[in-house]
Amino acid sequence: MENHINQITLVVKDYDEAIAFYTQKLHFDLIEDTVLSDTKRWVVVAPKNSQCRLLLAKAANEVQLQAVGNQTGGRVFLFLNTDNFDREYQNLITNKIQIVREPTQESYGKVAVFQDLYGNLWDLIEPLVKPNSDYYSTAILAIKPEVDFDLAIQALKQLQAETKLEVGNFLFELHTNTADAKQIIVWEGFYSESDFQTHLNSAHLQDFLKQNVVDFVSGYPAKRIV
Repeated sequence: MENHINQITLVVKDYDEAIAFYTQKLHFDLIEDTVLSDTKRWVVVAPKNSQCRLLLAKAANEVQLQAVGNQTGGRVFLFLNTDNFDREYQNLITNKIQIVREPTQESYGKVAVFQDLYGNLWDLIEPLVKPNSDYYSTAILAIKPEVDFDLAIQALKQLQAETKLEVGNFLFELHTNTADAKQIIVWEGFYSESDFQTHLNSAHLQDFLKQNVVDFVSGYPAKRIV
């Protein structure tokens, strides 16, 4: 089952002024505006193509009113990611939206902090796009003639299970050659070449090699193209 945050409640003073700010100044879409009673509406806004939405909830009492603009006690509350920081930052300036912290280049991307109409703090972020450094490897192994097939497969599955627990591993598949069941093809994927080197030096791989159940036929790095 896949889980995700669908909506976040944002307490506001007035529905219409909040809608105007988010749709006219930040260019969010108005997803829904349904009247529920004389005093309550169901108002949902979201950036274009965003999975997470904001439920604009009008403060209904004094306690809720005091929370308007300060739902996180002065910390940055929401994070708005963009694929074009300069465009969105210029939009903030054009619409005279308060900039709390000027743009800086951080290790994770370009970021600035701004206030919404009530004082909630937002990060505007263009995440740093990192080059794909995933490292793939293919190995062809042959179960030794004198070794019981099931015993060798059990050892390989144990290696597979322990490798999948490595922080740097995201793929470890075992396949048999349809023409020769005793020939095993191993597909491996690591987040970086250094993660692969860590795997080569791991205790569980060394323990597997000591069992001497397979011969190494060939191996080579690979590159995923799709």
